[in-house]
Amino acid sequence: MQTLFSCTLGPKTTVVHFSESIPSIFENVASLTGQHLYVCDSLTAAMLPSTVLRVELTRGESAKNWESIEHIVTVAESNNFGRDDRIIAVGGGVICDIGAFAASIYMRGCNLTLIPTTLLAMVDATLGGKTAIDLGNIKNLIGTFYPAQEIILCPDTLETLPDNEYHNGLGEVLKHALLAQSDDLFLFLETHHRAILERDKDSLKPLLEASLRVKKYYIEQDALEEQGVRDALNLGHTFGHALESVGKLSQYAHGEAVVWGIKKALQSGLRLGLTNPAFAKRSMALLDLYGFDVDFEVSDTQQFLKALQSDKKKRNATLRFVIMEDQGRYTLIPLEQSLILSVIS
Repeated sequence: MQTLFSCTLGPKTTVVHFSESIPSIFENVASLTGQHLYVCDSLTAAMLPSTVLRVELTRGESAKNWESIEHIVTVAESNNFGRDDRIIAVGGGVICDIGAFAASIYMRGCNLTLIPTTLLAMVDATLGGKTAIDLGNIKNLIGTFYPAQEIILCPDTLETLPDNEYHNGLGEVLKHALLAQSDDLFLFLETHHRAILERDKDSLKPLLEASLRVKKYYIEQDALEEQGVRDALNLGHTFGHALESVGKLSQYAHGEAVVWGIKKALQSGLRLGLTNPAFAKRSMALLDLYGFDVDFEVSDTQQFLKALQSDKKKRNATLRFVIMEDQGRYTLIPLEQSLILSVIS
């Protein structure tokens, strides 16, 4: 297993590892100290060694609730887990969010290892310390900041990932390409798009590392999202999360919602005269290159506006959107309701 880099978030450090095979993941995890409780779903349960202690949750966003958290901490307590023992989440973003949230509140925090098995989880849900569950149709309303000690990436887990789920994860990678301080990731996505879409292993490793290093750049400057730097990673998400809420968290995939949101942010920036037209054109072309068919309109605009008001990124009751100026340059500004309505419908 290879160590790619470490990410320091306040007093905590996350080490990101790369594993060449699934068996090697669990060989290395077995050497970690303390008792281990695995959190998985019905799909990732098959990856685990048969003898390990586990909590198997239902698949999908509907599992991100208090019942799942109570189940995990009850199993931990009944097996005499202490703060020096370890929760290991194996799965996509839902499982990683749930497992991390449970670890953050069990005895005020136990050890945590994340093994993401989807592209979306690898490039978005694991690095950065955010944990969450949903409340009703409001996505990620309840959560904590609790960085994992280790994140283990293994492209082999992506081989059986459905095409739509793999494509879903590419939405976050594309977002990182626009936010990167250089256009290296942007160029890599432009020139290797066929290999990336075909899940070529030689392309996936540099793609994962480059994408995560963009996120590392922002989160290390603003571990708890207090300085406004980390808010840049919300590019596309303010529009996108509202769309997901209108779709009751099931109609739209997160990746396509984010890409739709990025397009709306670019369109807003162009109308305000803040976004470099050449950059916007190149960015739109990159989104189209990866086949995101997201040119749909919002029919229930009032429900969309209501969902925006529940966005947890508000500061002083003001919702600010990430508007790109150029490569790696952005501004955070509120948008007039009339402009929002004009770009979404």
